Amino acid sequence: MRFAREGPTADFPVIDVHVHTHRSSAVGIQAMGGQPRVPGYTGVIEELLPLMERGGITHVGMVNFTPVADMLEASRSRIPGEATVAQRREAEEQIRQEMVARVQRRNDWTCQVAREHPTLLGFIGVDPVMDAETMAQEVARCRRSGASGIKLHTAVQRLPLNDRRLWPAYRAAEEMEMAILAHTGPFPGIDDFEGARPGLAAEVLRAFPRLALILAHCGGRPYFEEAVALANEFPQVTFDCTGLVAGNPDPGDPSDEELVGLFRRLGTHRVMFGSDWPWRDPVPDIHRLERLSLTEPEKRGMLAGNAKRVLGLA
Repeated sequence: MRFAREGPTADFPVIDVHVHTHRSSAVGIQAMGGQPRVPGYTGVIEELLPLMERGGITHVGMVNFTPVADMLEASRSRIPGEATVAQRREAEEQIRQEMVARVQRRNDWTCQVAREHPTLLGFIGVDPVMDAETMAQEVARCRRSGASGIKLHTAVQRLPLNDRRLWPAYRAAEEMEMAILAHTGPFPGIDDFEGARPGLAAEVLRAFPRLALILAHCGGRPYFEEAVALANEFPQVTFDCTGLVAGNPDPGDPSDEELVGLFRRLGTHRVMFGSDWPWRDPVPDIHRLERLSLTEPEKRGMLAGNAKRVLGLA
């Protein structure tokens, strides 16, 4: 079978485990800071489906979450300074409940899209704004509603991987065989946040040895060595290469040789393709991965086979 994608490996299917989707173009543009990063892409489903056909992408992981930390800060700043202790406590509880409701509404939409389009896999969000029982119940509820996994954006959520408040989500995901895809590495504007270091996953993996944990960006530069050490200790951990295999690399991005070396040290059988669409166009990144000096089985695994295994796809 050959897909619309051109090139010598155009018959290789692709699973993109790392895309972001939005209800509307306006919401997507807002999430990208007010301007699309790639012309024509704002993150809506109507843009994604033809892109998948063009790129030979059979499935995507919609890694959707709600940036609760920033929302909480903005909402709390609007509580009047003259409020009494009791009034402030009441206002903060109302804000907390609204944040929980926003997370759940976002999850409901993600699950609905996944049900309507079975090739779009829903990764839902959780946040410690929920209490432990609510968090566990939300994971179970969304699993019944069609979710495939959970997305944690450790940097944007200001949420260390080993934060014990996440234990109910990890436990529920392990029991229900749901993957967790977690951001690792620096993030623009939040580069000093240490909670996104891949080494913090060691505590999680010891506590939940059957958890399907995917670390985005292969741990993130400058933490590649930390990710390799983690991979050597925990054979169950996997990675996505989102942002690393740039079809149009920026100065300082890894060279072809550096990428091949990193992937083989992590284990090419544990690295999955991801694009970060709509922040990036996946097709040039797919083309670059195809050109790397990897074996055909390594390329097939990274482009789709590894994700099939980890996400339980037929």
